[in-house]
Amino acid sequence: MDTLRVIMEYEYRCGSNAAQAARNINDVYGANTTNECTTCYWFARFRSGNLDMKNERRGRPKTLVDNDELKAIVEADDTQFMAELAADFDVSIKTILVHLRQIDKVKKLAKWVPHELNDCQREVRVETCIAQQTHK
Repeated sequence: MDTLRVIMEYEYRCGSNAAQAARNINDVYGANTTNECTTCYWFARFRSGNLDMKNERRGRPKTLVDNDELKAIVEADDTQFMAELAADFDVSIKTILVHLRQIDKVKKLAKWVPHELNDCQREVRVETCIAQQTHK
């Protein structure tokens, strides 16, 4: 709990307006301790009946992306767009991109694929190339 807010509540309960309260606080605790705009904000909260001294949460709610769940979704449907994945997990596209990198997935030719090929995938590609060269 912020001591300054308690002092503002005291000033509010004493019947001061925001400008008077800001001046009183600055006179006692030093110039620029608070300003009228900040005091107005807190007085409005007090008037609405909200005497909670904590700041309200700002911004998008923080949700964690379960990498195992993300990997299962991407492997089940590798054509999804990052915006769709972000909406599914209720996070930003940048957050999805970070988690896709963590599970070694990159988008190639409109599909999510492993960032690195495993040995089996490399062999299949070599065999495919050899087969195509023999058919020419």
